[in-house]
Amino acid sequence: MSKYWLQAVGGVLAVTALVGLRPIFAETMPEFNSPKIIHLTKGADLDKNPVISGAALDPAGKLLATVGDDHLLRVWNLASAEVLFELGPHADWIRAVALRGDGKLLATAGDDRRIRFWEFSGNAQPLTTPEQPHAIRALAFNFDGKLLAAGGFGGKIQIYDGGDGKLLRVLDAPGNDIRTLAFSPDGKQLAAAGRLGSVRLWNTADWAIAGDVQMSSRRIHALAYSADGRQLAAGGDERVIRVIDTATAKAAVVLPAQPAKILSLAYCGPNVLAAGGTDNAIRLWSLASRKIENELPGHTGSVGVLTFDAKAGALVSGGFDTTVRAWPLNK
Repeated sequence: MSKYWLQAVGGVLAVTALVGLRPIFAETMPEFNSPKIIHLTKGADLDKNPVISGAALDPAGKLLATVGDDHLLRVWNLASAEVLFELGPHADWIRAVALRGDGKLLATAGDDRRIRFWEFSGNAQPLTTPEQPHAIRALAFNFDGKLLAAGGFGGKIQIYDGGDGKLLRVLDAPGNDIRTLAFSPDGKQLAAAGRLGSVRLWNTADWAIAGDVQMSSRRIHALAYSADGRQLAAGGDERVIRVIDTATAKAAVVLPAQPAKILSLAYCGPNVLAAGGTDNAIRLWSLASRKIENELPGHTGSVGVLTFDAKAGALVSGGFDTTVRAWPLNK
C-alpha cells in the first residue's frame, strides 16, 4: 500500500468540492453534483506537479489509472482518492493508458517508444514490447481485450495480442501523426485520426478499410464512439465537433465552433457528449438540440482526458493542471 493518503491541508492529496455550477435542465441533461478532486504532487526528482495525459477506469468504476509526464502509472481508489500503488517508471513521458475489458491488465506507452503491459493487481514486472521506431501517442483495447491497437508517429498502426503483447498486424495510418484511436463497442470497427484531420475506419473482421472520412481541416485529438456504436464523434484543433453515422460514414451532426481546441471527448449517454478543451472547460452538448446545456468549471489547465463510467454514472476528467475530477451524476 502506498504511503499517500488523503489529508485535509498540505498533504499529497486533497479532495474538495466546487460550487456554483449552472443548473442542468432535467428534461434534456443529467444533473451533475460538485466533483471530487484529486491533486497530484511532484515527486522528489521533479520540479513541478505531473501533467495528466491519460486515464482509464476499471469496469466496476472503483479504480482509476492515470499516467503523465512524470513517467509513472498510478492506480487510485476513486472513492477515497488514495493511491493504491505506483508502477514504472517509463523512460519518458507516458502519453496513453488503456485498460483491458476484464479489468486485469493495463497497457501504457509514450515517448520512450515501448508498450508495457501491467497487471492491475500492482505487479511491478511488466511485459514490455521491443522499442518502436517512433513515439506512441494512443492506445485502445477492443471490447474483449484480445487486441490492443497502438499509434503515434511514423504512419503505422500496430495491432498486438492483448494477452501476450505479440505483434499481430501493421496497418497503414491516415498520416504520420496519429493522436487518437478507438474501437467500436462491439469491436467490429477501429478508428484512427491525427494531424491530417482524416478519420480512417477499418473492419476488424478482415482489416479492410471501411472508409476515410475527412472530419476536419486540422489535427484531430479525440475520438469517441457512442455506447451503441452508431455514432463516432471527432474533435481537435479546428474547434468543431463532427459526429458521423458509423454505418454510412456520413456526417450526422456538426456542432458550432468553440473558442478553444478540443482535446478530449466522451459520450455520457445516448444524446450527451462531453468535450474538454484548451480553455480549461468541459462542455456538455445535447446532440438533439446541438447546443451546450452546461459547462463544468474548475480546471485551471487544458482538459486532455475524459472518460465516462456508465455503471457509476460518473464523468472523470484529467488536466494539465495536475488534477483529476470525478463528476457524479444524479440518478
